[in-house]
Amino acid sequence: MTKKVQWDNTAVNMLRECNRKYYFSQLLASKNRSNPLQRKVHELKKMQTLSMWQGSVVDKFMETVIIPKINNKETLDFDSLADEAVEFAQKQFDYSRQRIYTDPIAGKLETALDFCILDIHEQGKSYEENEIAEAYINIRAAITGLPEIRMPDGQTLLGFLKQCNALTPNVFTWKVEIEQAAVKPQIDLLAQYNWKPVVIDWKLSRSYLADYSRQLIICGLVVFLKRLENKDKQPYAYEDIQLFEVNLFKRTVKQHEFTEERANDMIDEINLTSRDILLLRGKDEEPDIDDFEGTDNDGSCKICSYRSICAYLYLNNNSYDEKAFAEFVQATQSA
Repeated sequence: MTKKVQWDNTAVNMLRECNRKYYFSQLLASKNRSNPLQRKVHELKKMQTLSMWQGSVVDKFMETVIIPKINNKETLDFDSLADEAVEFAQKQFDYSRQRIYTDPIAGKLETALDFCILDIHEQGKSYEENEIAEAYINIRAAITGLPEIRMPDGQTLLGFLKQCNALTPNVFTWKVEIEQAAVKPQIDLLAQYNWKPVVIDWKLSRSYLADYSRQLIICGLVVFLKRLENKDKQPYAYEDIQLFEVNLFKRTVKQHEFTEERANDMIDEINLTSRDILLLRGKDEEPDIDDFEGTDNDGSCKICSYRSICAYLYLNNNSYDEKAFAEFVQATQSA
């Protein structure tokens, strides 16, 4: 049987940025508590900055509250919903502050809505109370601003969603195989509008330069190929699949064109990068950390979630001690 590589856009970006970062995230991280190093790397993988966290709160709130209410045709009171979203965020903040994720019993319930690991708690990074207050303000604004968002054709986002034949949030089980790659993206919202597929990706970035088209095209490609697997239904045409990037902070909607050329270009890239990953990983079931070189880009290191564990292992001949690592992180943050 041909060996398949689990392929996703985030992993490929990590590989390009730093081989060692790819190793930590994709090969070493594990929920397994019997291996302290793997568990710590897993916690670092789940760790978020305050900026990332407020985005994930709104994303999860859309998935678990807003979309189900639209599906149930409930009346939406956005002031009350904003209060609920902030309360949801506060519970997550307390979960992280109390470091419940380190508890052998409570910490393994990672599917719980209040599960959260913030870098200010995990790594003791300094922050001001006004930063937390601002995060809650941003979360509230993202929810109360939903009625103002309009689709490219002028109709409101909420009106569009209410007209959809089906709304399925957080689709993460759809997988297709493309030569040596198994591709299974996370789709924020998969809708059916006039019985044609619509992929919606919630974004909360304030940047006007960020390009999320690749991520959406990957999702569109999986929807397209998944339909081909169903021999009982007519295949989708490329133009049947609509891709929308909805920025909940900027209250904008950007449509990304899905064409045969874009789909084929993505297939070529998946094939090329999956071969690169297989060559890097080799035939070993447990690749050696020494086979994965770090980057010499100090800028990338400064914002890397694995910076502390990477430096500690470099200095200690890849030997890990939980207590010594905690002291190392504390000393690093104090310096």
